Amino acid sequence: MKKFSAFLLMVAVASLLAACNNTPKIAVVDGAKVFRESKPGQDAMAYLRTKSNDLQAEAKAAQEKVQAKQSQENAAAFQEAVTKYQTTMGTEQQRVVGLLQDNFNKLLEKYRKDNKVDVVIAKDVVLSSDEATDITNKIIEEFNKTTIDLNAKPAAPAADAAPAADAAKADVKPEAVKPEAAKAAAPKAVAPKAEAKPEAAEAKKP
Repeated sequence: MKKFSAFLLMVAVASLLAACNNTPKIAVVDGAKVFRESKPGQDAMAYLRTKSNDLQAEAKAAQEKVQAKQSQENAAAFQEAVTKYQTTMGTEQQRVVGLLQDNFNKLLEKYRKDNKVDVVIAKDVVLSSDEATDITNKIIEEFNKTTIDLNAKPAAPAADAAPAADAAKADVKPEAVKPEAAKAAAPKAVAPKAEAKPEAAEAKKP
């Protein structure tokens, strides 16, 4: 009877060990931190800042012309510069974020396979985890080895570009150009006055 009980205990332990071996290996990564602190992420933010500053300079120059001389032509040029800033920066930010996200996803998948990780979870949705499961710094190290052509187009729309988008919005903010500025600077009732012509005056005389 004792031998049978010992046998059952051995079977139970073996089953428990087998269950432990089948437990998924889980890792946690802070995507926003990767984009914020990695070299590719910082390069992308610098690219967007430069693009933003150039477009803001154009809009500011147009605004100064409106302030120096209020005319429909100058107001239209300023409005065009503001619109160009908004549309260009919106498109560029989406494109650059897509490039970052594409490369991040590929790197994360490679890391997962190479290190036999079953599941990688975003840190912002984890309620509690062991620090040993956090692979963020490791991903940053690997991401720093990646070279991204910031003038290229992303392969496909990113499935979840939230971390990169959040980092881009936090780092690139329009300071000198605002939609309200266009309305404020545009002349409200500034239309070129028609010059009185002698011929017209004479034509009105009886």
